[in-house]
Amino acid sequence: MKYFIIILIIACGLMFGCTTLRLPKEEPGKLHVFTAKKPIRIALVLGGGGSKGLAQLGAIKELEAAGIRPDLIVGCSAGSMIGAFYADDPTLATMGMELLKLKRSHLLDMHFFPSRFGLARGQSIQQFMETHLKAKTFEQLSIPLIVVATDLFTGEIIELSQEELPVAIRASCAYPGIFTPVLLHNRYLVDGGVSSPLPVEIAKKYGADLVIVIDVSEKLPPSKPSHLFGVAKRSMEIMYEKLVQQARAHADIVIKMDFQDVGMFSEHLNHYFYEHGRQQALQMIPAIKEALAKSDAIAS
Repeated sequence: MKYFIIILIIACGLMFGCTTLRLPKEEPGKLHVFTAKKPIRIALVLGGGGSKGLAQLGAIKELEAAGIRPDLIVGCSAGSMIGAFYADDPTLATMGMELLKLKRSHLLDMHFFPSRFGLARGQSIQQFMETHLKAKTFEQLSIPLIVVATDLFTGEIIELSQEELPVAIRASCAYPGIFTPVLLHNRYLVDGGVSSPLPVEIAKKYGADLVIVIDVSEKLPPSKPSHLFGVAKRSMEIMYEKLVQQARAHADIVIKMDFQDVGMFSEHLNHYFYEHGRQQALQMIPAIKEALAKSDAIAS
């Protein structure tokens, strides 16, 4: 079962291998450039990780309780979902518990005859966001949010901050092979984690005084590959880990989770993820407050 999805993806590729994505005839649309309405003291960066993203929810609850609220949220993949709910309602009064009930069936709209470019279309993600978010656009959010996706053809890191919120989240979560790419601005977009799994550079670009990262990525599995699928999987895990390490090195504060061999969809561990996130954040709150005090002293 461990490699079932990989085998299924390859099988689907063989079935539909003669078809290719066609670029729109129009030039790629001009992307909106985010403009901060006030100086950014704290930026919160939320990376991808499937169900493990619920650890970010637990961490955010503790940061809020400590009076640490960001002026900007940058979210990638699962982090874009959590970031959107947080930016929509900073108290997370109702959605916190609702998110803990989240299951793969709420997000995976898989079909017996999948699309030639993915096993699921991602419409369930978009519908879930439309149903549960009060805000429908980025402008309606209580905290500014940038959602990160990847241009499938150019490889560019794409910042989304003006589109309809649910479709932007769908694009950021379009994990290659699982979800079909999302056509937006005459670009085919896939998961932001392909180009920037922990988009610290985006937060830095907008001049944040303090960049706090909540990293839910896993350690490399201890198991050794024993066949070609295992070699391919291990190679991708190494590439992903290196990108995450580089990003963490440029953050001011990293709230790192301790996950290994968990998987993308593990809803039976939702409450564990949430509590683990709370505990990891609690450990880092003194360091965050110290960093904020130093930043304020320098500014004054």
